[in-house]
This record gives sequence, C-alpha cells and structure tokens, in this order.
Amino acid sequence: MRSSDAAGIGLSALCLVHCLGLPVLIAISPALVWMEDERVHILLAISAFAVTVIAASGWPGVTRKPLMYLAALSGLALLFAGALVEMSEVQERVITTIGAVFLASAHLNSWMRTRARHAEH
Repeated sequence: MRSSDAAGIGLSALCLVHCLGLPVLIAISPALVWMEDERVHILLAISAFAVTVIAASGWPGVTRKPLMYLAALSGLALLFAGALVEMSEVQERVITTIGAVFLASAHLNSWMRTRARHAEH
C-alpha cells in the first residue's frame, strides 16, 4: 500500500472516530472535551486535503478513473462543509461521515489498483 493512500484511509478513519465516537469518548473521559473544538474538525479536514493532494498525484489519469477523483473531491467538500458551514450537530455528523467514507473509498480504490498492477508484474 502506498503510504499516502494508507495515510488517507487512516485520516478518514480518524474523522469517523472523531465524528461518531466522540460523544462516547467524552462520556468515558470528560478530559477529552477539548476535541469538540471546531478547530480540531478543521485541522482534520486540512490534513485530509493535504494527504489527498499528495496521494492523487500518483493516481491514474483523470480521464481513466474519474469516479475515484469525484469520490475524493466530494469527500473533501463534505468534510470542509461539516467543518465550516453552520448546521445542527446531527447534520454535521451525517455530512462528515459521508465525506469520510467517500474519501476513504477513493484511497482504497487507489490502493487496490496499485496492488493489482504490482501483482501483474
């Protein structure tokens, strides 16, 4: 697995844990309440953007795999919308979860294609 795609999948998973697991984590350890700060969400979205730009530089051409790029761009847009647009907590969780899944699917698709290319050689 290319390290940039692994990092992208890991960051997407971290976004999901932050979004879906945070209420449970804070209930277990109230000291984690700082993680509710919107700056954490923005930092995760910026990190996901940076890793995706690096990973996408090694992805197949846009003309050959447009759905992979569309999933990544949609995922990033949804992550940033969840971080920057004023909405209810439930809406933010839904938007962020969908974005993280889209982004992880693009990185996973890249990893699977890379693995298949290496298996052919």
